[in-house]
Amino acid sequence: MKNQTTCVVIADSSRAKFLTKNNNDLVPIMATHHAAEDVDVHQDKGVSTPGKVSKGMVNRGTHSYPTHSDWYRFKKEVFAIKIAEILHNMAVSYDQIILIAAPVVLGHLRQHLSADVMSKVVHEVDKDLTKEPLKKVQKYVQVPFQ
Repeated sequence: MKNQTTCVVIADSSRAKFLTKNNNDLVPIMATHHAAEDVDVHQDKGVSTPGKVSKGMVNRGTHSYPTHSDWYRFKKEVFAIKIAEILHNMAVSYDQIILIAAPVVLGHLRQHLSADVMSKVVHEVDKDLTKEPLKKVQKYVQVPFQ
């Protein structure tokens, strides 16, 4: 019987680690992938909170500014799309995939993963373990899954 090859992805909203599981060891298969730092996101697109307008007697609470736009949430979703693309390209090389991600990122990942990749996902952990040492992460990828 062929050994099952397993890819482990550990992600949060700004970094992702891609590892392979060999026996009980986790081995990095590429450098940590970081989200592009967009320093001037507010200058190009606006601010993350709407402006303040006095709600006088005449307007009765109407607001002249556009609704709230959360650019940080948007950047998280864009990063999740990039992770999904990387996983789609890597999926042919692996039999199983384990996803470990912060809950919000895991939700975005589920929305953007292809059917091929989703069929190979055998376990999901909704925790942010990107800053944890690999020894601590190993307990989440042992079979049977906890």
